[in-house]
Amino acid sequence: MAITNTPLYDQIFFARQPILQPDQSLWGYELFFRNSSSATTAIISDDYKATLNVAADSCSIPGEELPGDVKLVINFSHKSIIEKIPYSLPAKNTVVQIPEMTPPTPNLIKALQDLSKDGYTVAIDDFEGRPQGDILIKYADVVIVDIKSANEDQLHRIHCIAQKEDVKLIAKRVEDMSHYQLAQKFGFAFFQGFYFKRPENIAGRKLRPSEVVKLKLFKLIEDPAQDFEALAEALQNDVSICYRLLTLLNSPTFGFSQKITSIKQAIVLAGWKLIKNWLRVILLTDLISNKKSTELPQLATQRAKFLEMVTIDSHHNIPAESMFLLGLFSLLGAMFDMPMNVVTKYLPLDEDLRAALCGEDNIYRKHLELIDHFEAAQWDQLEETIIELGLNPVSVSRNYYDSMRWANSFFQTPGSV
Repeated sequence: MAITNTPLYDQIFFARQPILQPDQSLWGYELFFRNSSSATTAIISDDYKATLNVAADSCSIPGEELPGDVKLVINFSHKSIIEKIPYSLPAKNTVVQIPEMTPPTPNLIKALQDLSKDGYTVAIDDFEGRPQGDILIKYADVVIVDIKSANEDQLHRIHCIAQKEDVKLIAKRVEDMSHYQLAQKFGFAFFQGFYFKRPENIAGRKLRPSEVVKLKLFKLIEDPAQDFEALAEALQNDVSICYRLLTLLNSPTFGFSQKITSIKQAIVLAGWKLIKNWLRVILLTDLISNKKSTELPQLATQRAKFLEMVTIDSHHNIPAESMFLLGLFSLLGAMFDMPMNVVTKYLPLDEDLRAALCGEDNIYRKHLELIDHFEAAQWDQLEETIIELGLNPVSVSRNYYDSMRWANSFFQTPGSV
């Protein structure tokens, strides 16, 4: 069985600290690069790489959906702004933060003008009104001031500059009531610091782009339109899958009279149904980390066939194809060490199936419980679920045995080992 040698997911490490409005409501978060989930400061050897990491991870905050109007303040290096890295993030949420000491080169000024025109918010960090700052502030929307290190004369001067340039002020390092009152006195619009909340480390996982592509292939093979051209084009981007598919179809198992030399030819000759079933198993297998049991893909495949058979025999008004997918994807949480609601958003499932996989109680969830009871040898609960679903106990037992045989034989076919 082909098992990947790298984890399915990348680790996410960054910290965030809220920025509040005068009424204590959330305006945004400043994001900070971190090397690990336990780090309290950033150890940065490459500020460009740090920017890329935080920018990539900022949209992957695990376990929550941020309100649509919350800003994410991210420090971008001179190089990353010139190379248009901020454009990888949504304009309405992204605050492009640059230090006041950044050299205001013509290329940087042009880039800031473009960002502002395209709806991004530009912030000048550690603003003190130095020569560079006097230039950069003309292209900014907000300036960030270290309230702890500034005296009243400096704050008054900064306040006047901000009024003149029509920019808002963010007070950072607000560590006690006196800092907060000082910021209020000089017209600061936003506040950030230990007085409100310390930065919290965010750790999690995100799917690798290559694995997202594989998950999206599921959508393609489940498309009723059966687009052979699109499937062939998508498969040609994965050398490993192409090799295994051609090896399988050129084997004596299929006995085609002509040698198959192209992916499109393979799909047409083998037929959509066979290719689809083969790809379902191969894609799922390829997505598994080498740290996971090699039995998981086979068990998921057996679950899929079992639910399909149960549905066909029961004559219930439930599509057998949907039940196959329900079983096939039922172990994704264990396979990926990720919440089901994160993984299933990439899959070709209707809302009821997705809800069942995520733990919500419905008719599909009851069928998953049927499998769980079988595998755990919970015979009393199994009997209750069979009765509740209106199934024939003898038929269900036969389906379970036949699905095991089918999965075993499927995994022994050439090309899937």
